[in-house]
Amino acid sequence: MAWLRRAISVVFATGIAVGAGLVFVPVAAFVDPVTRAAGFALTKYAISALDVDFSVGPDGDDLALLTRFVWMALVMVCAVPIIVVSLIGEIARVSALLWYAIGTGFVAASAPWLIRATLHLPRAADYNFAEMRFALVFFFGGLLSGSVYWLIAGRDAGGRVLH
Repeated sequence: MAWLRRAISVVFATGIAVGAGLVFVPVAAFVDPVTRAAGFALTKYAISALDVDFSVGPDGDDLALLTRFVWMALVMVCAVPIIVVSLIGEIARVSALLWYAIGTGFVAASAPWLIRATLHLPRAADYNFAEMRFALVFFFGGLLSGSVYWLIAGRDAGGRVLH
């Protein structure tokens, strides 16, 4: 039954860590002037791309596509890094704070480039100043998520479970 207790604590810690990232990343992006300006420009572009006549109401397909894009971006930056790092940490029985914090931060910060490389998009290795600021925000979001996970479940990963 010790494995069940460990599994429940890992799932709980992952959920709390993802939630911390989902709160931190938008707030940090809004506070930073460069990411705020880029986010507003992206929002303006997305609304104009919807091609919506607001007097009639939005078309469900366009709105669903925009919602799916935002959801995928949040999942790739906030959920996938902590899941990958915690899975590797649990299998390898790593209990170091640096593994969970910096590993999650690195995976979160590199997510946009990994997505572009996976999809074979042009400019997969290029970057600009705004992208680097977003990467910094994503790194700190991953750092926070990894630290929260470590506080809840990661400290006991390599040790023996008490009965």
